[in-house]
Amino acid sequence: MKKKKTPKEYEDLGRAVASIFETGYLDKKQAYKTSFIKGVFGGLGGVIGATVLVALLIWILSLFSSVPLVGHLTDKINKTVESAKK
Repeated sequence: MKKKKTPKEYEDLGRAVASIFETGYLDKKQAYKTSFIKGVFGGLGGVIGATVLVALLIWILSLFSSVPLVGHLTDKINKTVESAKK
């Protein structure tokens, strides 16, 4: 189990990061650029992952079209998908 950091430890960490930028060891522009690119690809990965997950869920639900409670739902989903294709 991880030990929770104290406010003093967070303050020390903040000073360490600030000193890295102040000494010129790491370029701020490069750090921001890298963070932005990581964020874009992280967001894109999340969208693609969610799309695949929803598609799999819809496909699995379509297998149960004869089940009374789920069948009505899958029929609605199939009609919506078919009308979107047109």
